[in-house]
Amino acid sequence: MCLTEVTIANASVRLQLTPTAPTAYGPCCTVPSSAIHSRCQRHLSDLPWGTCSVRIQLLARKFVCPNPHCERRIFTERLPDLVAAYAWKTCRLVAALQAIGVVLGGNAGARLAARLWVPTGAATLVRLVRGALIPPMRALHEVGFNEWA
Repeated sequence: MCLTEVTIANASVRLQLTPTAPTAYGPCCTVPSSAIHSRCQRHLSDLPWGTCSVRIQLLARKFVCPNPHCERRIFTERLPDLVAAYAWKTCRLVAALQAIGVVLGGNAGARLAARLWVPTGAATLVRLVRGALIPPMRALHEVGFNEWA
């Protein structure tokens, strides 16, 4: 990833990022491709920098899949360390909002998020909590009398 430009204006910071990996793997067939078809811009929200909101302008590349049997001939490169596919928020921001939502819930979490310069709605926090991965739990070997009900 290459940071190509930083713009600071009116309580906001804009970072322009460009991926630099020579190849990308297709999401369906996982065949590597280096043939660039075109480029597209994605606009992402990230955690704030102090009181300034941070927006990331990502210049993503579209690749041509070399597999003739793949159902997707053209695909956009995935950057799972930065952002999920089709998402508008970075993974860091989603993780922070999920933590707020788990601890406080919808309305109280939205109020705290606004005080932390990450304005979001109560319904968004609840949706993020419901979509979070639940850590695996051990299987029960014995059930006690109190756990039966």
